[in-house]
Amino acid sequence: MSSTPSPSARPSPRKGPRRRRRQRTVAPPAASGSQQMTLRRAPNIWAFVLLGGVLGAVVGVLVGLSGGGSAQFTQGAVTLFMVSVCTVLGLGAGAVVALVLDRVSVARARAVTTEVVDGDEDDSAGAPADGPRPTDPRA
Repeated sequence: MSSTPSPSARPSPRKGPRRRRRQRTVAPPAASGSQQMTLRRAPNIWAFVLLGGVLGAVVGVLVGLSGGGSAQFTQGAVTLFMVSVCTVLGLGAGAVVALVLDRVSVARARAVTTEVVDGDEDDSAGAPADGPRPTDPRA
């Protein structure tokens, strides 16, 4: 008898139930014609987080400098502590505001119909929008 366990006796590498990802069904763009799309204005989350952190740091400086003196701590140590605490709180508050605004934008999303056109139709109107095309030296 061998002391190694059989492959069927080993536990599964998964530790818990596996979450399924919700897959979105995306319709391929039509060659031409109209297509239904969802239009919404989503906030830039990192901009809100950064703005919250900066505002928190400003509030921390104001609170730290407005406090009275202490025999145990210097004014600089108190200010630095308040800046760090208020910055972390500001980062969190900015993230919460961004997520709330994102949920509001999802609720206000609307379905629009877009007109899909071929890229060849732009050539008949004149020069393309991205600038002149390079010429072929062999021509």
